[in-house]
Amino acid sequence: MPTPLRANAGEPRAPNVDIEAAFFFEASTLAELARAIQMPHQRVPMPAARLEETVRRYNSFVGSGVDAGLGQAQPRYRITQPPYYAAWATPCVHDTRAGLRINARCQVVDMTGAVIPGLYCGGESAGGLSQHGLARAACEGYIAGLNAAV
Repeated sequence: MPTPLRANAGEPRAPNVDIEAAFFFEASTLAELARAIQMPHQRVPMPAARLEETVRRYNSFVGSGVDAGLGQAQPRYRITQPPYYAAWATPCVHDTRAGLRINARCQVVDMTGAVIPGLYCGGESAGGLSQHGLARAACEGYIAGLNAAV
């Protein structure tokens, strides 16, 4: 059975990896790698033949000098010899422009602009085109807390 690893920068070996976290995988064949990357919350398993075909196709792009798959950066290195590695990654929402609508007091307002009594919001869950991240969350949390305490 392949060893699950979690990669940090550099060489994917201890001490740069956390084996128990199981977000990074190593295997001696692509078929073995396909079996290794099954996660408990993964709905559809990775078919070994699909992974092998994807690597063959990618390698053909390196040979031709054209990435026909993405039409972007020229691939430079073939994937040809073990060990093979895979990393588990999922997209996550960082910001939203479609969060709850708030006023300057961080009170949530309805579709007509009327304040919803007792409901406050700030940070990434508030919509709009403003600052994002920790600064926004801290400032709007402070504003909401002050107004909620009144």
